[in-house]
Order: sequence, then structure tokens, then C-alpha cells
Amino acid sequence: MEDLSEKRPWILMPAFTADQFLLHMISLGEPEEVTLVGVFGDRGRGSRQDVELPLHRDGEYSARKAAEAGLPFDKQVDIVGLYCIRESSTITSLAWGSESLDINLKQGQALIFDNNLCLHGRKGEVGDRILLRVWVKRR
Repeated sequence: MEDLSEKRPWILMPAFTADQFLLHMISLGEPEEVTLVGVFGDRGRGSRQDVELPLHRDGEYSARKAAEAGLPFDKQVDIVGLYCIRESSTITSLAWGSESLDINLKQGQALIFDNNLCLHGRKGEVGDRILLRVWVKRR
């Protein structure tokens, strides 16, 4: 399996089971958070709404909200893994250095990227799409 690097800070795995995805993510480091990303409401975090998300790094919004509330944010998000449970027409965008990429994740695909090197966002209607997201801290 290909490793993440500055030259190639992302990997698209074409056919994974959820078990394989989770085991691979654990092999990359210490899991910090595992969440479902989809349309689960119309308030709160953007990952739970049917809204476009501008390019960002995972963990930045959570750290900012925690600071505003006077709470600590102790998660280190070095690697992000997105596993597609249910697909839709939504586009996931990645940007690193002077390069960028748009991907329409299909069911069973996994996108894994270096959160320190890549920004990511979301374009289009989320609809029924559901992703399993894993934040990993490098060992």
C-alpha cells in the first residue's frame, strides 16, 4: 500500500471494506476521532449539514469553537481518512501546494490524505451521502 508523502499527500483506495479501511487507518497512527459525516441536521458542524464546505483543515473549526467556549482541544489531526458508505453527486476537493483535485467518492472507496499538507472541501448537494471519517495522529 502506498504511503503518504509530500509528493503524494493523498491516496484513493478504489475498493475497500469498512473493516479494511479502519484497520488501515489504525496502522497509520493513533486514532483521535471516528465520526459519521452526512446530513443529520440543519445546525451545528458543517460535516452534519447539507452545505458546501470551503477548503479547510480538519480540526481547525473544532479547535476554534473550543477556544471560544474556553475549553481545550487536545486532538492532533495529522491524517484524515474518508470512507464512502453511501455515495451521491457530492464532490470532495483537495488542494496541496499549487495542485488540486476533485473526486466524487463512490461506495467502498477511501480517500486518505495528510491533513498538514492538504486542504479539503465539499461541493454540491450532500443528499444521502454518508462517510466514515477517521482522524489519526502520527506515531
